[in-house]
Amino acid sequence: MQRRTLLTGSLLLAAGAALPTAAFAESLPYDDKGDPFAFVVDLSNAVLERIRGSESLKSGDLESLRRLVDAVIMPATDFTMMTRMTVGPKWRQATPEQRRALQDGFELLLMRVYAGGLSAVKDQKCELRPTRVKTVRDEMVIRTLLTSASANPIALDYRIYRNKAGAWKVVDVNIEGIWMVENYRSQFAAVLSQDGVDGLIRLFNEKGEELAREVKAKNEAQK
Repeated sequence: MQRRTLLTGSLLLAAGAALPTAAFAESLPYDDKGDPFAFVVDLSNAVLERIRGSESLKSGDLESLRRLVDAVIMPATDFTMMTRMTVGPKWRQATPEQRRALQDGFELLLMRVYAGGLSAVKDQKCELRPTRVKTVRDEMVIRTLLTSASANPIALDYRIYRNKAGAWKVVDVNIEGIWMVENYRSQFAAVLSQDGVDGLIRLFNEKGEELAREVKAKNEAQK
């Protein structure tokens, strides 16, 4: 649960359909065309700060989480690429409608998985891991630590790339050796092999509904 929660607090690498970055350009709490190291740290800490300051987020409210994702996180991610990498070769065989359903289903699944753990975000802070090498390339892995006064540091790495517009985009996150995309791809492989793309879409819907019930029951038990 701690790993899952800290992933959420650092990025919540999930969000609905791609939204134009320009819509949020004046209010984004990070510079997505500047220093890639500062971009990752500023993004992570902005998300953590907003969770700490919102009781509705900490309670797992999905609408509050969606607003945070749309306003802060989505402009910093390439969710289409993330979904494509997670689905693997079957993505090429999917119709445009199936691809949209895969993105929507994956988004909702991730949001519901992580919503239940946001209350654990306390004093965590993201900072760069000590390094002498800060060479900037178009594709990079930024290595950071999540530090806390009450827990051991958590190693957290971000895979990012610079798009044609010169903006940095996050496409994967690694928590202590586990890459999120690879982890989900291995979980979905059997379903895709047996039931195809439509089977994975059904799985997303079923798991999303199941997790929604669990989150609701948890929140009611805490009242």
